[in-house]
Order: sequence, then structure tokens, then C-alpha cells
Amino acid sequence: MNLKLNMRQFTLAFLLVVMALATGLDVAAQQFRVNGNKAVLDTANNVWLCSVPRDGFGTDFATTVEYDSTIVSLSINEVVVASGDSIILADLQGGKDYEVSLVTTDGVAMSGQLTFTWLPIIEVTGTIGDEYSRGTVTVNMPDGSKGNQWLAKLKTGGNYTNHDDKHKRNYHIKFIDENGEKKNRRLLGLRKDNHWRLDAGQMDLLRVRNRVGADLWLDVTREPWYVEAAPDAVNGSHGGMTELFLNGEYRGIYNLHEPMDRKQLQLVKYDTIGNEFHGQLWFSKKWCRTATMYQPVECSNDQENWDYIYVRYPDFDEVHPTDWTVLYNTVWFVNRMDATDNDTMLADSLGVYFDLPLLIDYYVFIVTLQALDNSGKNMFYGCYDRTIDKRLTVTAWDLDMSVGADLSITGDWTNQKRPDRPVAEWMNYLPLAHMPYMLDHFKAATKRYWELRETVFAPDSLIARYQAVIDELHACGAAAREEARWSGDSDIGGKTLDLSEEMAYVAEWIRQRIQYLDENFFIKPEVVKGDVNGDGEVTIADVNAVIDLILAGGYDAVADVNGDGEVTIADVNAVIDIILTAD
Repeated sequence: MNLKLNMRQFTLAFLLVVMALATGLDVAAQQFRVNGNKAVLDTANNVWLCSVPRDGFGTDFATTVEYDSTIVSLSINEVVVASGDSIILADLQGGKDYEVSLVTTDGVAMSGQLTFTWLPIIEVTGTIGDEYSRGTVTVNMPDGSKGNQWLAKLKTGGNYTNHDDKHKRNYHIKFIDENGEKKNRRLLGLRKDNHWRLDAGQMDLLRVRNRVGADLWLDVTREPWYVEAAPDAVNGSHGGMTELFLNGEYRGIYNLHEPMDRKQLQLVKYDTIGNEFHGQLWFSKKWCRTATMYQPVECSNDQENWDYIYVRYPDFDEVHPTDWTVLYNTVWFVNRMDATDNDTMLADSLGVYFDLPLLIDYYVFIVTLQALDNSGKNMFYGCYDRTIDKRLTVTAWDLDMSVGADLSITGDWTNQKRPDRPVAEWMNYLPLAHMPYMLDHFKAATKRYWELRETVFAPDSLIARYQAVIDELHACGAAAREEARWSGDSDIGGKTLDLSEEMAYVAEWIRQRIQYLDENFFIKPEVVKGDVNGDGEVTIADVNAVIDLILAGGYDAVADVNGDGEVTIADVNAVIDIILTAD
């Protein structure tokens, strides 16, 4: 599989790239199609990768092969194939190779392997650096849709992963039209937008912690407080796994996902006529005194960053000076309460500054996954409309350093990532560091944990989420390609990349983590008969909770106080009897 290009082939490939950058031509002009889909050439290894529907795998795949006039002859497994011929690819499997030889009109003879995936294949061309520059993006879907080469502005992304000595980089994509204006594109069946992100999972030995974590967060987070005004708001990011080619070279598996922005959270737009702020969005990019709220520095509306917290909406380049007031007041309030050890006032006022159910969800989420890189860092703060309500929503982001991952490629992180590590050792984000001392909020967090513990946080369910994605990557051959491409690279400290081995470790880590939390942190409270709302006592509030459930036509075993298998007025009376007979 690792055949080398001769000098003429290399020169040709290089010139095609240059021409593509200059004129927008397709560097794959000499490539062929299988099942109507482009076979994308990895010029470093002479391997063509083609995406076809998943249901073709495990079958004798009946398909057609097509190529243009730049190819004189082509053979697959030593069988000459004319353009338009129907062929059978026996026992199509992920990772299985078919020998290919072709000759082009200018006499170039090429030979290598053809292999298949069912993941979308993304081709990116351009000279990509820290600032946006023009290039192209092609998305090849397994069903044959898309496949057009689109203009885009491209740049690298990330913090630690974006240094010059890194190889598997994150990328930002902003689609544009021929005039350089924003152009919205719908990818992977997700939202239609011009801005997309390719996440490399550079240091993640599992490669999918961020994608699985983001999907899990979408199932954990409740709706924001303003959902009735903005029912399409999504407090998270959807995406999917793909395989990437950069300037004709295979770069492995990437998580293509939506950005977090005003549109995703449905924040109210800035008033350009009255020059008035409404919705606002900020992102904490690095750990710093301000992000943790421990010792915030002073800020200026003339800067797009406050320490390492950055303005995301309105865009600072479009609206400046900005206005930090809402976030500033929140940070300094939390800081003052911490400095005076006033947990009572902090608890009483937390819901004034934050969307409290979402903050509790975030707390339970990062504690369960032990997301060490998300305690004050990698957080989005959203304000729906500061003229109506200044409460902040919080959104989890960039979850590579969770479920037992190392924090860097150097050093021994065994102690820091152990599943029984106490939360107080690493939770340095003040609103959440104080949570165990704000008893009512911690009760609410414990209740939320056990609600999720019955569903998405059940160990088997949680493990299955990660395992399902890894199984997909193995089955379509992407796991083996990723391991071959990046094993031994300095991005991962020269380690051998083995997704199955890392998955086995993650599965055991999750089991131990949930057991630790069950027994030592989110300890399940004793069930008090009649305590329908779970606040530890039986009051008129529980009567109302039963009535609400009856009116909603629902059922909850806790509300079935008399144990007859249904929730009716009899259970209301049963709760009242408990209250009246209490000592």
C-alpha cells in the first residue's frame, strides 16, 4: 500500500495543486468514479479512497466505473475496465484493497490500491495558516450527493494543538461565493451555514472523545430559559465523523461539526440602527484568573478579549467598542462571594446571573466525564437579550480531555486522570467549586445525576456511545487508516495509536468513575415516601407535583404513593395524609 510516487508523478501532482489554487480547477481531474462517487487519491501512498453507501459493505457490490478522457486505460484487480462498465467488487469490506493500474493521456502510468469507506470524504486545498486565506472544499457523500468543489476561506484552529510543530491540525471553514461573499452550505444533513469546523482529535488517543461528548451534552442539557421565545435554540453542536484529504494527502478521521454561534443559540441580533446590544456570546479559550473567576483582571470595551475570554457575538470587527458589562458583573459577583466565603448569598443569587438548570447540567456533566479541560475553560456563555434578562447560558465545548484522557503528550498523568480522583482536586471554576457548599443546589445536582444515571449515564449506555463510534470506524476501515497514518507521530508523543486498546481502557474507566460517583459524591438520597419533588421533605409542594403529573397525563413511580400502578387523585390524598400525620 505504501508505493512511492516517481518524480514525474510528484511534479504532476504538485502542478495540479498549484493550478487548483490559482484557477479553482479540480486536482482530481485524472481520477475515476465508482458508483458515481469520486475515488480520491492519496498522492503520498497511491491509494484511492471512495465513499459508497454502507449497505454495500459485506456484499458482492455491483457498481459502475467511470472516468474521463484524461485516462487512457484502467484495470482493477488486473481486469481492464472501460468507462461505464458494470463490475462486481467481491465481498466489499472496510480496509479491503483492490489493485488499480491506470495510464493517462500524457503517458503517466500509475498503480496502487483502491479501498472504500462509508464515511463522507472531505477534500481541502489551500495554503492554510493562522489567518483566513482562500482555498477549496469538496464534500463527497456516500450517496453520491455533493461532490462539487466549493470556494472557501480556511485557517487552522485550536490552542496547544495549533503550534507549528503539530501535524494533525484543526481547521475552520467559511464558505464563500465567487465574489468572496458569505455562502451558506448544508453539510451532513445539519444546519445550513457558511462556517464549519474540522476537529482533528489531535491528542486524543480515542479520536472521538469530542464528538461523542458533544452528542452526549446535547442529551444532557435542558432547554434554555428562553426556549418559548426561541424554540429552535440548540445549546450544543451537531456533527459527524469524516475522512479528510488535505492538498491530495490523506489526513485521517475528522469530526466535522457546527460552530457555536448566535444562530445556534438563537440569540437576539444586535440592533444596527439603534446601535444597541441585545444577544451576546463569549468563549473562554484558555485557563486564566478571569475564566475561573478567581482573580479577574480589569477589562476594556476596546478589546475583543478579557484576559483569555473572547467576544464571539457581536463580532468585534463589526461592532466595537464591545460591551463586557453582563459577563463582567457575573464574574465579579462570583469573585466577591468567594472572597468573603458567602456561600449563602452566592446560592441565593446564582439563578440571577446564570440559567441555573443549565449550570447544574454542566456541573453534573463535567464531573461525570471528569472533563478536566472544561472547568472554566472551553465554555461558551450566552446572553439571549440583555435588555430583557441578563442570565447566562453555558455550553460545553472541546471535550477531548475527558473520560480518562491525558492532558498533554508529555509527562505522567496517571494520578490526574484516575477515575476516583476527588472533584475538589480539579474543579477550579468558582461557581461550580462552591456547589457542594450550596446545599440546595447540590441536592438539585444530585437529583439530576440520578435522573441521568438511569438513562445516558448508566455505565453500559455511556460505554455503548463510545463503542458504537469506534465500531463504525473499524468496520469502514477508517480506524486502520487513522492508526497507520498517525502512529508514532510526535503529535501523540510517538505512541502507537490503537483505538481498540484505548476503547477498552475508556470502558473500564467509565465503570470505575460511575461507581466512584455513586458511592462517594452524588450519593443517592434515601427515598422519603411522598417526597414527589425530591427535595427531602413532604410538603404541599409534593401535592402540587402529583396534581401537575395527573394533569399532564404522565406517570412516575415516585408519585404513585399508594402503589396501585397509576397516578390519580388517590395519590394526592395519600400525600396529604402523610403531611397531616407527620410529627
